[in-house]
Amino acid sequence: MRESLNVLVRALQEGNVDAFDQIYEITHKAVFYSALGILKDQSLAEDIMQDTYIKFMKSPQSYHEKNFLAYLITIAKNLAINEYKSRKRVQYTDNLEQNYEMAFTGCIEINAEKKELIERALSVLDPLEKNVVLLYNISNMTHKEISLVLSKPIGTITWTYAKALKKIREAIKEE
Repeated sequence: MRESLNVLVRALQEGNVDAFDQIYEITHKAVFYSALGILKDQSLAEDIMQDTYIKFMKSPQSYHEKNFLAYLITIAKNLAINEYKSRKRVQYTDNLEQNYEMAFTGCIEINAEKKELIERALSVLDPLEKNVVLLYNISNMTHKEISLVLSKPIGTITWTYAKALKKIREAIKEE
């Protein structure tokens, strides 16, 4: 994925604006979830996602790094942190479950029976575990990329993911 993104970014930098659509399609979920992890609000995360791409498109020539996804996520995280600070650290934890549910169901189409099972499985997880599971399984991010998004050591991410899977297995087994 990293190589294909770098090829697309080079094409965009050379003036092929059609490459942006492919870049967006590959990266938008990771950018969205990185903002959602900080802001805990779906509409704000969507705004930050748009602002991230706008900021990049203003100067695509400024990108010279090796990992474009990490570059975009860094932009999104910085914008989300700025937004969070500007809102004077208002907590949105009351709507956290609803935001994750809306974001999750918006990413994939599932039948009602599977949706109920997935919701029950996710309900046993704490917010960090849920974030890691969703980023890994929905956004297809690696543990290393998730550690960048969540600003946690890769060992913590790996351990959290394993712990979350164990909790999910136990919850499903009980039923």
